[in-house]
Amino acid sequence: MAEERMYTTTQLALAARELREAAGAEEQTVTAGEAIEMLDDEIRLLRERGFSDEQIAALFTGFDIEVTKEQIAQHAPPTL
Repeated sequence: MAEERMYTTTQLALAARELREAAGAEEQTVTAGEAIEMLDDEIRLLRERGFSDEQIAALFTGFDIEVTKEQIAQHAPPTL
């Protein structure tokens, strides 16, 4: 059986954006809390690599997304 081809999440994010644009759909918006929840896997990975919630919040600001370390702790609680 042929091996199934794999795609990166970057490819999928780009495809989603381009498909929405091609359809003429309005840009979707989310709250800071929803953004944190959508990026929960990425936040978990950063924590595993030793990043604090404060450092993670600072990374969000680089994308012009204003979140606090408290919001990150509330919406993406650390796993035990």
